[in-house]
Amino acid sequence: MKRASSLPLSLLLVVLLGAGCASTPAARKYTPVDTGKAFLWEVKGTGGGTAYLVGSIHMGKPGALALPASMDAAFGKAEVLAVEVDTTRTDAASMGKLVRELGMLPEGQSLTQRLDPATRELLGRAATRLGVEVKGLERLRPWLAGLVLNNLEFEAAGYKQGHGVDRAFLDKAHGVKKQVVELETADGQLRMLAGTPESLQDLMLRDQLRREQGPGEIVEALTSAWQAGDAEGMAGLLLEGAKDETYRPVYERVFFERNVQMADRLEGLLGEPRVHLVVVGAGHVVGAEGIVALLQKKGHTVRQLPRDAAVE
Repeated sequence: MKRASSLPLSLLLVVLLGAGCASTPAARKYTPVDTGKAFLWEVKGTGGGTAYLVGSIHMGKPGALALPASMDAAFGKAEVLAVEVDTTRTDAASMGKLVRELGMLPEGQSLTQRLDPATRELLGRAATRLGVEVKGLERLRPWLAGLVLNNLEFEAAGYKQGHGVDRAFLDKAHGVKKQVVELETADGQLRMLAGTPESLQDLMLRDQLRREQGPGEIVEALTSAWQAGDAEGMAGLLLEGAKDETYRPVYERVFFERNVQMADRLEGLLGEPRVHLVVVGAGHVVGAEGIVALLQKKGHTVRQLPRDAAVE
């Protein structure tokens, strides 16, 4: 049996993916609707500024998330790349220290003693399935236990952050010395999770552990939606759980509150003379409370672009 606490590198990687990766996609079978479009939107600001918005899948396998022509064109036109967090420039040692400070329970306290019985039962099942000793999780707060288990499960299935869409753009940007700015910070993401009330942390962990699909099925469905440009399908996969009033607070915390902040940041970028390419998790872009909808409500013109068309 593995001890989860012996995996500091994996732990750091998953923290930097963004919390939305741990959400629970809908259990229904997903059939992609090919729209002919990329997971890419052109944003024309009310003041005349332009930005391009990409919805990212943070994890993948080599070659599965190849960038379509219109995304390459948008990257070429943009003078600045904006991402949630630049994971290529995050100091692992300082992040590890912060994770331990924020994610560990005080001596004498244990995770399972603090969990709701329903969450505790699901945790035991997940640990058995992954070959992890529950005692290796006991010193972790619920939010960190969820991230560790999520990372173990997806990496065991062969999915890694380095093959995600955001990493592809980061590598391209650093390769040509294009400026990169962060919409959030790794420190800020950690503090957001750690600052979540413990009752909501418990609910977040339960929502993650109750999913019925394996990691391969989940990422395959998300990848299919991304390749098809199926924004409605992606919203159904990632945000269906928000319709359940019990779990809606989880989605408020992980997605909707951050969507408002990111939309405000993007609106600020539209006021600059430079063109920005903004890459955030796909779950932040889609849905009635996603960034696209929020920008449209503010009066900006937003349109999804075809996969193969040149960017004007």
